[in-house]
Amino acid sequence: MNKKLLVLFDLDGTLIDTAPEMHMALNSLLIEQGKETVSLDHVRPHVSNGVLGIFSAVYDDNPILEGRRYNRYLKLYEDVVGTHASLFTDMDIVLNSIEKNHLWGIVTNKSRKFTEPLLRRLGLTDRLSCLICRDDVNNIKPDPEPLNLALSKLQFKDLDYCYYIGDSKKDIQSARSAGIKSIACSYGYRMNSDNPLSWGADYCINKPNEIMEIIKC
Repeated sequence: MNKKLLVLFDLDGTLIDTAPEMHMALNSLLIEQGKETVSLDHVRPHVSNGVLGIFSAVYDDNPILEGRRYNRYLKLYEDVVGTHASLFTDMDIVLNSIEKNHLWGIVTNKSRKFTEPLLRRLGLTDRLSCLICRDDVNNIKPDPEPLNLALSKLQFKDLDYCYYIGDSKKDIQSARSAGIKSIACSYGYRMNSDNPLSWGADYCINKPNEIMEIIKC
């Protein structure tokens, strides 16, 4: 009898391509400020580092967490969340394959305020077994707390059969600290100089359908 697997995904840049919406929100903010807009390619590598990472692509100052500009960006993003995001190519095939005999979930540093409407609009809410957001923990990735919470909620104890897939070094660090297998994906949001092979992951993939080859489902 085959063992049941648990496959956990990072959200932005791993499971779902949310960069177009974050780019839209940023350009709306720049227009409000009377500044020149920027291309998606300019913003895309910074998305996995959150709002402050996105801001670093266009602002020379040191933006304040929860500051006025920060909060205005979040409001603009809230207005478009789920409207232009999509699963990465072939990811739905991967999820369908996992769902036949196994469990999958999401562990993200994104807040529920944005994650839940995004998943709802993409029809994923009732498909996943577990959702852990930044609101659920005291310490976000790279701390292992979010992954440990997912394991606890699902009462999943066989760590040899659990995988975490992410597009940043902090995802891999979190997985290693939690004692589960890690899969780094190169197709996500990163600078060209940030080589996924240097993150210390158990596996590295260039496209979603390679996940099925690793987990054998």
